[in-house]
Amino acid sequence: MQWGLEQLMPRWDHREVHHRWIAAEPERVWDALWDLRVRDLTVTDALTRLRGGPRAWRREQTDPAHGDRRVMESMAPKLLVAERPEELVLTDVARYTAAQPGRPEARDWTPEDFAGFAEPGWSKVGMNFRLAPKNSGTELFTETRVLSTDAATKRSFTVYWIPVRVGSGLVRRDVLRAVSQAVS
Repeated sequence: MQWGLEQLMPRWDHREVHHRWIAAEPERVWDALWDLRVRDLTVTDALTRLRGGPRAWRREQTDPAHGDRRVMESMAPKLLVAERPEELVLTDVARYTAAQPGRPEARDWTPEDFAGFAEPGWSKVGMNFRLAPKNSGTELFTETRVLSTDAATKRSFTVYWIPVRVGSGLVRRDVLRAVSQAVS
């Protein structure tokens, strides 16, 4: 089975989609997306610093290599599926609304594990970057889906999602902008 976001999370409670046409073939766009560095995401870096507090404000002093890291290897959702040059899927399972957000015991998730995970008290996040040839270029889509595993978690995540969605959208558009700049 080929695993994409549609197969991993056919249902969701919350969803957002962003896209941008880029004047380059899918393979070039894929390479730019894959090689995108943290330092290329100016809006994302500012939001991360704001959210992270004083420790994040001094990040260059404590982690000078931070800006050189690949975005796809640095995001909280972790890469689960890469089908070059069509789709990258990153996933996460967490208790986002808890005072100390946590994740299930450390494990190497497989697509089957993620798709089947339904233990109450958690929210599953699936995020993709999908590339589609269009008008001598590429339409780069990013979609984020969230599915909570029970009604109480869904209610608390909905309250959390209201302010977080704004930042999430800014980050997604920042990635699309940076990829477009990298291939131009």
